[in-house]
Amino acid sequence: MNVDLLGDNTPRTAPAVLTVSQLNARVKELLEDEFGEVLVEGEISSWRTYPSGHSYFDLKDAASKVGAVMFSGRRRFLRFEPEVGMRVMIRCRVTLYEKDGRFQVSALSMEPLGEGALEVAFRQLHERLEKEGLFDPLRKKEIPDRPRRVALVTSREGAALRDMLRVFKERAPIVELVVVHTRVQGEGAASSIAAAIRRADENLARMERPVDLIITGRGGGSREDLWAFNEEEVVRAIAGCGTPLISAVGHEVDTSLSDLAADESALTPTAAAERVARGWQGVARDIADLIHDARRAVNARITSLEAQFSRLLGESAFRRPEAPLESLAQRLDALYERMSREAGHQQEMRRAHLAGMVPRLRVLSPKEKILVSISKLEDNLKRLRAAHGLFLKNRADVLQNTVGCLELVSPLAVLARGYSLAYKEPDGALVKKAEDVKAEESVRIRLSQGGLLCRVEEVFPEGEGP
Repeated sequence: MNVDLLGDNTPRTAPAVLTVSQLNARVKELLEDEFGEVLVEGEISSWRTYPSGHSYFDLKDAASKVGAVMFSGRRRFLRFEPEVGMRVMIRCRVTLYEKDGRFQVSALSMEPLGEGALEVAFRQLHERLEKEGLFDPLRKKEIPDRPRRVALVTSREGAALRDMLRVFKERAPIVELVVVHTRVQGEGAASSIAAAIRRADENLARMERPVDLIITGRGGGSREDLWAFNEEEVVRAIAGCGTPLISAVGHEVDTSLSDLAADESALTPTAAAERVARGWQGVARDIADLIHDARRAVNARITSLEAQFSRLLGESAFRRPEAPLESLAQRLDALYERMSREAGHQQEMRRAHLAGMVPRLRVLSPKEKILVSISKLEDNLKRLRAAHGLFLKNRADVLQNTVGCLELVSPLAVLARGYSLAYKEPDGALVKKAEDVKAEESVRIRLSQGGLLCRVEEVFPEGEGP
């Protein structure tokens, strides 16, 4: 045992020796056991988020500052984006970062002080999307006055769907409705709404006749219940929808980001259905007015005809009813005669016109052109045969002259005059000089007719003879 001798001679135990890692681990354990989970409020003085998704920040008050971390698993539940200068309350664990020996808190949740988390999230997303132009009135499409096919993107269990179906049945039964079911609140509702909007906009157009209008929304509820229609995923799906879209979320006092991004918004789903049905109600009123005007015009015409009939009853035409028919028959005969004369005149004109066309057609007849072409072809053949005969005669004369020239220089002609040619045996080389052969060698003599095989007995040099 290590002891330390003090002045009073009392033995004392020496402190244990710890490594830095052991010390930091002990301190971390003590801090976490002592504090557990606590609530801390303060102002965010810095905020950094790394690619891992973890966020590191400082929380301060008027006198002090503490480092804090919020890991990605906790951060993804935040409905707003923390900002420097924002006062917040965090639920956290007090701990120590062992590697650096740094005291810090690990945030488990965060709520803004002053305005609520949903209000902050709404304000932040509104500002960001507004800068991108998603709420710009210039990009919004016109809502059709009388759509024939409408998609209702909402929950099939909700009261909003029942209200819209009732309105269309009572006021615009001609409209064909397509219900696209989606979740409208709770976890995963935003993705479900966005997918349903894309399905109504794109998939229906590929599978069957596309819809003319989309209505999306739900009935009223708390801010949390309606929050899915404030999610960025839903707002972007509405802004990117190629079909005109009406947003109808909540009650009259509720305004969502979906309302701002839609081509038009309605105070309630019922109001949206009434707005669409209003165009068809105008058509019904116009049809009713047309029917009323048509009945009034028919009644006026009947009254007028009855008056004319009454006047005609007193005229002579009714005392001798065949008179008008006789006059009409005579007019008909006169018209028939005029038509006959005109038809005969037209026939004569056409006959004369056709007769005048015959000579021109005869000139243009393919048969005449073919006969002229055949005559030209026969003349060309005669000239070609004559030219060919003359060409052959000229070639024969040239050939004969060439043969004569060749015969003049032919060795055979020289041989015919008594000369001969000598060739060495056995290689057949022409003997030009006496020195080309030796005695006792064989030579072949070529005569004008036949030849001789001879043996050389003696060779005489040039200038000498036998």
